[in-house]
Amino acid sequence: MTQLPVFSICDYKIDLSRSVIEQGEQQTKIEPKVLSVLYVLAQHQNEVVTHQTLMEQVWQGAEVVPNALQRCIAILRKELGDDAKSPNIIATHPKIGYRLLCEVTWYNAPDTHSLANSKKHRRMLDSTPWTFVAVCITMLLMFTILFWPTTPITKYTQLTELTNTDAHESHAIYSPNGQYIVFNRYAGSCKSHIWAKALHNGKETQLTAQAGQFGAPTFTPDGREIVFATYNTCDKVPSNQSLPTSCWTLATLDFAQALSGPQTLNTRYQCQTHEIKTPKALANHQYAFLQFSTKNPAIMLYNDLNKSSQPLFSSDALSIYHFDYHPKRQQFVVFAHDQHANTQLILLDKNGKMLQQATLQLPEKPIFISPIIGNFATTGEYLLAVSNRKLYKVALDGQMSELITPSSRLISVTEHPSQQDLLAVQGHKDIDIAQVDLNQDIMQQRALDLHTVTTPYPSTARSNTQERLARFPPNGRSISFISNRTGQDEIWLWHPNSDAVQLTNNENEETIHGYAWSADSHHVAWVKNGKLLITDLTGNSRLVSTYKPLFSVLNWLDSDTLLVLIKNARANSLYQFDIKENKLIAYHLDDVENAWVSHNRLIYTTKNNQVFSRAITPNEQPATPLPHLNGKALLVKNGAIYSVDKDTFALKQYDLNGAFIQTLKTLKPTAWKITDLKDTQLLLEQFITIDQEVVVLQK
Repeated sequence: MTQLPVFSICDYKIDLSRSVIEQGEQQTKIEPKVLSVLYVLAQHQNEVVTHQTLMEQVWQGAEVVPNALQRCIAILRKELGDDAKSPNIIATHPKIGYRLLCEVTWYNAPDTHSLANSKKHRRMLDSTPWTFVAVCITMLLMFTILFWPTTPITKYTQLTELTNTDAHESHAIYSPNGQYIVFNRYAGSCKSHIWAKALHNGKETQLTAQAGQFGAPTFTPDGREIVFATYNTCDKVPSNQSLPTSCWTLATLDFAQALSGPQTLNTRYQCQTHEIKTPKALANHQYAFLQFSTKNPAIMLYNDLNKSSQPLFSSDALSIYHFDYHPKRQQFVVFAHDQHANTQLILLDKNGKMLQQATLQLPEKPIFISPIIGNFATTGEYLLAVSNRKLYKVALDGQMSELITPSSRLISVTEHPSQQDLLAVQGHKDIDIAQVDLNQDIMQQRALDLHTVTTPYPSTARSNTQERLARFPPNGRSISFISNRTGQDEIWLWHPNSDAVQLTNNENEETIHGYAWSADSHHVAWVKNGKLLITDLTGNSRLVSTYKPLFSVLNWLDSDTLLVLIKNARANSLYQFDIKENKLIAYHLDDVENAWVSHNRLIYTTKNNQVFSRAITPNEQPATPLPHLNGKALLVKNGAIYSVDKDTFALKQYDLNGAFIQTLKTLKPTAWKITDLKDTQLLLEQFITIDQEVVVLQK
């Protein structure tokens, strides 16, 4: 007789042979069908199991009353103490199925087959001998098909460089006919040009007449125009305005004309104060783009004939961060974070109607809140995505599998329209930490830019990797910083006249977005896998788990209070966290990039680099804009605000109300991102080089 499995989830033990759920000394008798549903979910822990699969495996084609499955789920949630609106055990994927969130511990689970299949096997054994023989032969054939050596994992073994210049490239795509590649090439002062390269003769052509801050280009389906977003972040702020203007524009470029000579942009949709990304050309002079606003991000539909726009898709429960469109299938794919920081993959039809939704399933241990950017392959049957410098094939049901390539520095990938070649951008950034004395003048070198392999200032701890976010511990002469010199982000500590020492152990290769020192300089607080870690100077860490997953630590306010960011349905929300009470208190501020507290004032910057001031109390308070401050290079220290002018690179001091006090020093074009100040010693990040080139990957 087949022994029915026993397993546990959370602190519940499920015994199918006795049809009971046990919790401690308490036992509850449950209908067998209800536990069969839970058993199938347990076999696919953290995977979405469709309604159809559950019906087939549990009821095996028998006629059932309407909503039988939903009734079983409701009973399970009641007995397991779960909440459908905020699930911790069983998650609902509307119109698709259910997913078991808890880890499963098995005691005597069957080796391979489900409960339903075990019942089928018992019926087979009860059949006639000839039937049994036929069944065995059939199973042998199936086993042979399943386990016969198959084609190995897709491998790309050849890599050929298509660009090799001092200026770095990005956002490379093929033209629809595959005869050209189009890409962005850095042009200095945070601007770029759009270029094309003919693959048959290698000729490169600059397509744009004026450099600008351009987003990723795409083509109209007929290949006639290039579509992209632009932003005027590098332009001066008008003197009659109190706040910097954000002018986001949807622009196009006639490709054939631009191949004959650089062209001026055609503006389609202009002067939007909210960021727009990845515009896609649709039929009938329509465009879709992702727009970020004070509410949830939304995919917008713009009609260029009547100059009207309307939402195509948005969600109160999700934070959309990327989408793509396949013109032949007339479908959208959307990437979004849910309230538990899981990545949701959503398929829409051309009208924005949801066709399916699935949770993205990484084939390895997931990197917490690592945004996956996936785009349709040529056929539209799957997606290609780069995560942690690796290439993945993403099925439309959310399953991911790694594709082997000869590059470990991938940034983006797109597929050739008619061949198996992949066009990729690969490279890395070399960023160092510099310590600058505000009272000492260093001899000015020649004009520098990001593609110049020269150190603007003497580096504190020179390496050819990324060192960033340097800070002085409140007491002491050492300097802490984040570095990926080991291949993953770690917090390091550097002492004068000594080597840097690794302080943290971030074994799952997760990006460290921020950290903060305690007032006594004995501990540093940072985030790993959504949980707070407090690490002492010997490297020992204490884990603090919160009911919401944390994104980063910004500042340590007092011995028991931190300023933290949480990435949820509204990206980068600011909270106070009481360590002692394990309590999160919301500020009701979204899209926050950084925040400081000084003299009972909260100074914070937003994603659009704007700066605001308000009362420190977490209750909803009106915020005051601080005009003319640069949120990209800002520091609050010793009761003052320090900001670097984005045009002149002058470091200026302001009071907490944003009133100008004095100019302290003019910094250099590639060394202006200030991170800390102690007495007259300024810490900043300096770009040494950005090495990015376009390559083609072939099998």
